[in-house]
Amino acid sequence: MTQRELAVKSGVSVRAISDMERGFSSAPQSRTLDALAGALGLDTARRAALAAAARSSRDRGAGALALPRDLPDFTGRQDVLELLTAGFRPGTVTLVHGPPGVGKTAVVVHAAGRFAGRACFADCRGLTAADVAARVGRAGAPCELLVLDDVESVAQVEPLLPGAGCPVVITSRRALEGLGGLRRVPVGPLPPPDAARMLAAVTGVPEADPDLRRVAGYCEFLPLALRAAGNRLVTRPGWTIGDLAVRLADEDRRLAHLTAGDLSVQRVLAGAYAAASPAERQALVAGSWLFRRIAGDGPGGPAAA
Repeated sequence: MTQRELAVKSGVSVRAISDMERGFSSAPQSRTLDALAGALGLDTARRAALAAAARSSRDRGAGALALPRDLPDFTGRQDVLELLTAGFRPGTVTLVHGPPGVGKTAVVVHAAGRFAGRACFADCRGLTAADVAARVGRAGAPCELLVLDDVESVAQVEPLLPGAGCPVVITSRRALEGLGGLRRVPVGPLPPPDAARMLAAVTGVPEADPDLRRVAGYCEFLPLALRAAGNRLVTRPGWTIGDLAVRLADEDRRLAHLTAGDLSVQRVLAGAYAAASPAERQALVAGSWLFRRIAGDGPGGPAAA
């Protein structure tokens, strides 16, 4: 199969498949591997071999320490980029925080791509402070910029900061209020014009198409939802942007349509909602139709949740 044929059959984006083939993505997530294995018709033994290869890449630390590949269709965020690059000074710690799906990692990786020195990237999700320190310690040569991605608590990273010596950028869904001396950069959904531009870049649909703007609105201008919607469209050659808009207009089925292979708005938001404190849940539900659906508030909510 060509990359596009495999993308259509698996639901994994062409870009993700291309990145794996060229070595840009050395440790894909298990749900991506499952989707590819199913599309390729792998038997049990070959599925196990594929999973073992991915685990081996993670164990070597290649995926954890190398900066992920920048998105070719990255759009907007100029104000955030300026704040980030201004903080690329030794001893500076910058926190990029916001709800899931707003593209915190994407904007940090894009900014780090402008950095002239050696950037190291560590995914901190689910790790203890000792695990994070060990992962960073595998970097070998000194890091000149350290990115600590998806930090869940102050305890995970606080021991690393005093001796880092280089600029540090942290991404987190939380404001990490117990961590002092931070430059804080909040990130939210894209402005509507930037959301339309991003969706146009993902799908190839002209930015002025009114159906494209309708789809962006149904996605609440959230980059995760925009990318899921765009990938769903490009992996279904028989669909038009108008067809996608009609499907997303149905509120009770909208979350089901914001899924494309390894991208699932419902899975990401449901996980964030489950892990949130009562106060955080209240804020999330108040601020987003998507979270209200996850929480089961309103018609069709319990079924969606």
